[in-house]
Amino acid sequence: MKTKIMRLTLLARAKAQYQWHKHVPRIRFVGPRKNVWKTQQQSSQQIPTTTVAGKASGTAEAINFWELPARYRPLPMTEAEIEAIESGGASTY
Repeated sequence: MKTKIMRLTLLARAKAQYQWHKHVPRIRFVGPRKNVWKTQQQSSQQIPTTTVAGKASGTAEAINFWELPARYRPLPMTEAEIEAIESGGASTY
């Protein structure tokens, strides 16, 4: 009898707590993406397919690392670093 009463009080507490606390999900979903896909299809149809001949206006130059000034070059590797790489990176302790 005592366990039955304890079970009822636990259920009553759980029910009271559940009614007091409303669950609010932390993730907010945007909803259906039907309209987004339609606008992307329309915009892709409006893009001209002709290619522009000539040089691009925003070209970037690339520099090799050995052409850099000395202060920006990578430091030479020590024997310990080379050995660690060759051993697979496991610690030597």
